[in-house]
Amino acid sequence: METKWLEDFVSLAETHSFSRSAQLRHVTQPAFSRRIQSLEAWAGTDLVDRSSYPTRLTPAGATLHTQSLEMLQALQSTRAMLRGYHAAGHDVIEFAVPHTLAFTFFPAWLSGLRNQFGPIKSRLIALNVHDAVLRLVEGSCDLLLSYHHASQPFQLDSDRYEMLTLGQEVLAPYVGSDSTGAPLFRLPGKPGQMLPYLGYAPGAYLGRMVDLILTQSPTPIHLDRVYETDMAEGLKAMALEGHGIAFLPYSAVRKELRSKKLVSAAPKEMTGLEITLDIRVCRERAQASQKPQGTARELWNYLAKT
Repeated sequence: METKWLEDFVSLAETHSFSRSAQLRHVTQPAFSRRIQSLEAWAGTDLVDRSSYPTRLTPAGATLHTQSLEMLQALQSTRAMLRGYHAAGHDVIEFAVPHTLAFTFFPAWLSGLRNQFGPIKSRLIALNVHDAVLRLVEGSCDLLLSYHHASQPFQLDSDRYEMLTLGQEVLAPYVGSDSTGAPLFRLPGKPGQMLPYLGYAPGAYLGRMVDLILTQSPTPIHLDRVYETDMAEGLKAMALEGHGIAFLPYSAVRKELRSKKLVSAAPKEMTGLEITLDIRVCRERAQASQKPQGTARELWNYLAKT
């Protein structure tokens, strides 16, 4: 039995909805349902009455719900104490950061912090966006850095988590240049002359942002997906080699734009082909009964004031 099954179950008891709880737990609904079924298999009995709507717990489920709250609270308190021991000796701040931000935003941001806030011992955990959020939800990091856009918000409970905006990032189309500095491919393309497109893998957060750009573009865009990966750095490398057009964060291509190895793929007269994202830092709210990690707490207070 895994503790995340209990957390899933408590969420389901509170929302009475498999789909809503799946959103809050950052998993697909089929995966969430399988985890509830795994918990039922472990318990040896049905915990959820699936014949009713909204979803209700069975008598056995109601009993487990009460016990789950106590067990999870005890585990959370124990984890806080253990992390406190670790912090006393090391005081290392653990950051969960999506790959793109880990390569582009985080190094410069940390340098600025060290110049202004002071020395920081840090541990970077680079993941895809989904897994980075899960790190925070499961209590496996101190701070989460992430992109944020109103059209694709993270379903984090504001009573449990708080966030601050650190800056902004612009996502736009870029392409390799020829010997004269001109773009190898230029948007928007034509129905019979599709442009090679370097896209993000299905489910990638920046991929969803690109889909939003293309959907809302006032000019029809004609692209032929020839390559995909879930990492912006991978797309940038392919664009530099002349394989096609990639939508990339400005911070990832700043140096290449200065050297003109990459250029904008959109003519100046074309509008609506970029989107601005917030860069946010999130943490779990400190409980009154728990003592937050020293430097992590001090850093959060500093960021809240700047």
